[in-house]
Order: sequence, then structure tokens, then C-alpha cells
Amino acid sequence: MQSDGTTAIQGAAGDVVRLTVDDTGADLVVSTEVERAEVGFTVTVSLTNLSDAAIAVRGPSPVALLIPWRPSAIGAFTSSWGLEYEPVVLSVEEPQTIEVSTGRSAQGHSPWLLVEGESAAYVVAPHWSGNWAITTEPVTDAIRVVVGLAPDDLTVELQAQGTMELPSVSVGFGPSATLAARGLAARALSRRPAGPPLLTEWNHWWPYEDQEINEDVFLANAEIAAGLGLEVAVLDAGWFGGSAVDSDWTAERGDWHKVNTTRFPSGLAWLADETRRRGIDFGIWIEAEAVGRGADLQRLHPEFMAVAHRDGGPEPLGYVCLGSPEAAAYIAGTVRQLILTTGARWIKWDFNLDPGLGCDRSDHGHRSGEGLIRHYEGLYQVLDELRSAFPDTVFEACSSGGLRIDLGLAEHVDCLFLSDPDWTEHHLACLWGACQMLPPRQILHWVQSEWRGEHRFQHADYSGSLMTAAQFDLKVQSAMLHRFGISVRLTEMRADLRERLAHHVQTYKTRIRGLLDEGLLWPLNAQPLREEKGNRRPAFQLTSGDDHLVAAFRLAPAGDWEPVRPVGLDPDAAYAVSVLDLDGQEIESRGRVLMSDGIPLPVGGASTLVLLRRI
Repeated sequence: MQSDGTTAIQGAAGDVVRLTVDDTGADLVVSTEVERAEVGFTVTVSLTNLSDAAIAVRGPSPVALLIPWRPSAIGAFTSSWGLEYEPVVLSVEEPQTIEVSTGRSAQGHSPWLLVEGESAAYVVAPHWSGNWAITTEPVTDAIRVVVGLAPDDLTVELQAQGTMELPSVSVGFGPSATLAARGLAARALSRRPAGPPLLTEWNHWWPYEDQEINEDVFLANAEIAAGLGLEVAVLDAGWFGGSAVDSDWTAERGDWHKVNTTRFPSGLAWLADETRRRGIDFGIWIEAEAVGRGADLQRLHPEFMAVAHRDGGPEPLGYVCLGSPEAAAYIAGTVRQLILTTGARWIKWDFNLDPGLGCDRSDHGHRSGEGLIRHYEGLYQVLDELRSAFPDTVFEACSSGGLRIDLGLAEHVDCLFLSDPDWTEHHLACLWGACQMLPPRQILHWVQSEWRGEHRFQHADYSGSLMTAAQFDLKVQSAMLHRFGISVRLTEMRADLRERLAHHVQTYKTRIRGLLDEGLLWPLNAQPLREEKGNRRPAFQLTSGDDHLVAAFRLAPAGDWEPVRPVGLDPDAAYAVSVLDLDGQEIESRGRVLMSDGIPLPVGGASTLVLLRRI
């Protein structure tokens, strides 16, 4: 850091970006660590209290960036249930703020901002799962971007001689918005957990929910999933709580010590063993933080409950406050026991409520106003402890679908679920946004599910006679650019579609999955949008080293194929071009030809995956 309190960082197109942190006074020392890379950097700011008394730090802002030109565009995404990654354009002439105050990082906006100029672009994202704010402020011949915690009047107490590390902030940069976003995803890839292999999964949820699932249904589907080549069968909500056949999973969250013996009379250990006996590993869902209105946990451990004091008195917030060390130890022990009982190879960790500003109890070891911060610090610690204890178990984060997707949580889990709905058009719209921040190995979304409930876009009949092979391939191939999963009634799937699914799973495992370990995914054209809006011919490129997978899709109402041109190839190199469809073919072509003329696309069809391997 320079003597004037700023750090100069070489950015895009020769720019020098100025990084600053708040001047906090003589008793509070600020240290800034900048982890630099070729296409981005990550900033972590620590505050140390040198005094002999506690200090209240008001509105801590991890970083402010001064980008030395006025932007031509500022972009962001709004986010809500089933409407994740909805693009918005912000004014470049007036101060703008995007923020979250719901207590979940992507419930309101995604924690991501694009600042784009004529020949350079920056993408900024905080590493934080709670409330945050990003503000842009035009200044003379420049723009200032401030990333902070929310709300503005937030105060955090720093104990005497204590140190607090603020959430990191990552920045990607490049000559274009696409390259800047790729730089941000590269930063995330460099900081992600090593984790177990990228296993493929079947999950029971949407076709059965908690009302139609039982051990017979689960095992019948698990056996077929194993035959298709899938590697984990995940038991979602509905396994726990009281034994009424119509018990409501939302009301009984927290009673993880109970098993619904009407649905699962033989217990979880038996079910897991029987699943593995059918040739597939066992996984299980838990909403470990949440507590339902009818859960025994509220009576057994009232001291763990998060509470906010309103004008009308204390108000339960519906979750266990992990700012309490005792509560955090209890939750970690609960999940640990669940894994030991079942040998679970996969934990789906959900969170379906908005904690707002969080807990303000005085007996949890945090001050009023700090509860949400301490909860997320506790969550990160619990996840790290569990991953260390069970390194072969996949930890998936889900939050009403995609409402807690951020680079902070991404450092503590193996993957994040994009959205509860997953019809193909919606999936590709979400994927277009998510790959601007996350590497594909940390993205999970299912092939379009069969929903037990009503959803006007979500209907998919895999057992009837109307679905064509091309329609089926589109649904499956669109979900093969990241971690792979599916939630359908396998027992009722048409025989020919089941055969095609087995082929796609084998292709994924042998030709695509290896690219995800260190690969990056980015869009080759504009974002598709829901309800037949936006780009109807989206294309993506997955690149790892000298190998590239190009995926192209035609969404209704789309006309003929348009050329799809890969980027970043060696123009003089020869590439083996393999079409990874059921009737796959391989040709040889030069890099410059592929980048100028485009890849060969099938006649007809609605999707294709083409592997480019440098010879």
C-alpha cells in the first residue's frame, strides 16, 4: 500500500486501478492483502484494534476501486425465486447502488457488477453470503466502485487487541465483458475447495416431493439410476420428522434425529446400504440451519434459536444462530452423525428462509446488529470442519434454488445449485449468468425435471409418446456443461429415452467431465431469457487447456442454425472435431477456419455438443 493509502493495480488495457480502504483512525490498523493474477485479483482487508478497549466499526467497506475512465455501460442481475440472473442496465451518469438486505446473498440481486468501457471491462464480486452493497459513483474522468457490507448503519465490535478479516472482494478484468467475467471465474476456480470427484446424481425431489416418496420408490429409481451410469442417489426432503404419511417437511425442519417411519420403516442406515447394494452411492438432503414451526428442536434447545427484537417483542427468525459456538457445534454434530449413519457420499445443504438482519440476542456471543455476520462466519467454519472430516463427500449448497450463490460460500462447498425451476430455457438463462462468476465445476442444475406440482413451463412428460428425441437431447445436453444431475421418474421413463439418457451419461463421464476439473465456461453470444425472449440460439464454450467443448442450442421460436465460432484457438493448429451426439462423427480442421467459419452443426436438431481437441 502506498503512503497515500491507495494500492495501484495494473488492470485491463494498460489501466492502473486504484484500490483504497477506509481511513479508520489511529487505534485501528488496516492491512490489505492483494492476491494478483493475470486477469484479475482478490483483495482481503483486515482490521486490527491496537487499543485496550473494544471499538465499534461502523459500516465496514472492504474495498473501493477507482477505474480511470467513464464507462459506456454498467450491468447487474436481479435475483428472486425462479427469476435468478435477470439482467438489468444501470445508469452511468448518476450514482447507483445494488444491494441485498434479505440476509441471503442472491435474494434481491446477484453479488456481481459489470463496468464496461470501449476497450476494457471490470467485473466485481464480494465473497459474502449475507447482506452486501455495491455502489458506483461517477467522478471526473473515472468511476468509483465501493463494495461494502449492508446496511449502511451496520456496526461491528472489534475487541481490544483483536483482528477482524472483512469479506474478500474479487475483480476480473479484460478487454471485453466476456473476458473480464472469465477472469472473475478464474479467480473463483483458484480459490475453490479441492473436493471429491465430480459425481453424477439422481435426486428424488420434484417428481415425488415429500408426499409420494418412500423407501420402495427411492430404491426402484436408484437401481435404474445405477444402470444408467449415475453415481449417487440423493434422498431429498421428506425423510425426517414425525411419521404421519402427510407430514409437512417445512414444519418439521430441525428434527433431524427423527425418521418418518411410515415412508422409511427400515431406517436410513438400511436404506443407504440397500442403495449401495444396487450399485450406486447414497446421498441425503438437510436444511441444517432451519427450524420449522412444529419442530421439537425449538423446545429442546431454545437457547440456539435466532431471535430479532421488534417493537412487539422478540420474534423467532426460524433458524439456528451459528454465531453461538454451542449452536454451531450442535449443527456440525448433527450433520456428522447423519453422514456416519448413512455413509452419505453427498450432502445437499439447503436454506429456505430470509434471515434479514439476523439474530440480535445478547447471549450468543455477538452484539446486536452483528448476528448475521457471526452466523455466516459460523456457517463457513462448520462447513470447513465437515469437509475436512469427510473429504470424500460432496457438499452442495442450495437456497430456495439459487438465492445464496456467492463467491464466499463457493470457497466452502463443492458446488452451488442454480435454481429450483430447471426447464431448459430458464436453465440456460441462469447458466449464462452463473458462468460469469463461477467455474463450471461449482455449478449444478438438473435436466428439466418432472414436477409433481403445477408450473406452466415445467411440464416434461418422459413417459408419454409426444416427446421427440431432439427435444429430449436438448433437455439433457443443456445440463452437461457443469456438474450433472437429474430429477425425474426413472421408473416410468420411455425405454428409448432411457437408452438415450444412458448414452448421454456415458458421454458426459468419458468426454466432458474431465474438462470441468480446471476448465472455464463462458457464453459465445447474448443471454437467452425466459418466456421466449432474448437470444434463441445460445452457445457456450468450455475450455480446459488445449481442449474445448462448444455447445449450441436452438430454443423456440428459433429459425435455422447460425454459425457458432469458438474463440481462443491456435489459428495454425489442427483440431480433431468430434460431434458428441448419438451418431457422432469426427473431422479435422484448422483453428483459424473454425474461428472464422464456425463449427459444423447438425442438420435439424435442437442441440449439439462438439469437442475440439488440439492434435
